[in-house]
Amino acid sequence: MKKLMDIDIVDIIPFTKGIIVARKDTLPSGTTKVSFFTYDVKLERPTASTRGAYLLNKFGENFEKIAEQLSDFLYCSAAILPNKHVAVTYASGEIGLFNDKGELYWTGDLLYKDCPVSGVAPEGKYIWCVVPDNNSIIRYSPATEKIVLRIGGDASTAFLHPVAISVYDNVLYICNYESCKIRTVNLKDYTVQDYKTFDEPVYRYIKANEREIVELESGVYML
Repeated sequence: MKKLMDIDIVDIIPFTKGIIVARKDTLPSGTTKVSFFTYDVKLERPTASTRGAYLLNKFGENFEKIAEQLSDFLYCSAAILPNKHVAVTYASGEIGLFNDKGELYWTGDLLYKDCPVSGVAPEGKYIWCVVPDNNSIIRYSPATEKIVLRIGGDASTAFLHPVAISVYDNVLYICNYESCKIRTVNLKDYTVQDYKTFDEPVYRYIKANEREIVELESGVYML
């Protein structure tokens, strides 16, 4: 693994050449501000970026309209669905669904067994989320506003405090805080397997430009 950065990270999202990072910078006055930069994984170098580039890659073409309607556009997860709708989730369980014009058409608290649901990864007309306090992941239908599938659970060891979820090539990647593992779920047969194991908690997994990026407790690394 190669360590890329050790900074106060707010968010990391993928883009065509690598990742876009939102970070906290402390000014000489003692106040903080959020700045943005990209990291090209092939050239292995950072470049200053903009709020607009970050929002476009996170929320799609209606990014400004969506960002204006959110209480916080940084500390949330987002997924652009095939129909250009956008799903946004917060760690509290709050979820927002936006149509292809950037208009909010549903919002509420998404819970499973009274546990907040967070994170988001698209699968056709569904979205997948993690349920950290229930050691599970769920597939949710925005059209019917119902949870249609659950994997894991209280008594299961499939996931141990899952905190993030992503999808690549019909495979889900789930970051587990307590087991320090990334586990996968094959969406063809729903088999669960170990993918990567670390010596510390893993918070995020991203594939970008044929490279793999993980956020661990000690920083951000390229595998």
